[in-house]
Amino acid sequence: MQYIILFAAVAFNVLTNIGFKFSALNEKTPVKFWTYFAIGLVFGLINSYLFTESLKSIPLGIVSAIFFSLTVIGLTLAGHFMFGEEFTTTTFIGGSFILLGVVIIFWKQMNIYSS
Repeated sequence: MQYIILFAAVAFNVLTNIGFKFSALNEKTPVKFWTYFAIGLVFGLINSYLFTESLKSIPLGIVSAIFFSLTVIGLTLAGHFMFGEEFTTTTFIGGSFILLGVVIIFWKQMNIYSS
């Protein structure tokens, strides 16, 4: 359950940034700009709450490493699929190294199957 909360925080952080991207793309239409900006803020509030909740049972280093690395990967994928941003082989390799690095650093602490 503790990691589900953390992964939900990542998802809401990605949604926060997507909202801000839509806001930036609509800067010439004030209603759309502020609507997307407000949606981003709401998602950001939910993200912050879930992030804080995950810190109650998971060490800070693990939470931060998972949160920020998965956020980068999630935003890279969202940028590509939602906004047509470039996704190259080097992007894929870099994302793989990010995930591998987190797993290597926190392998023993991330053992979610032990009690």
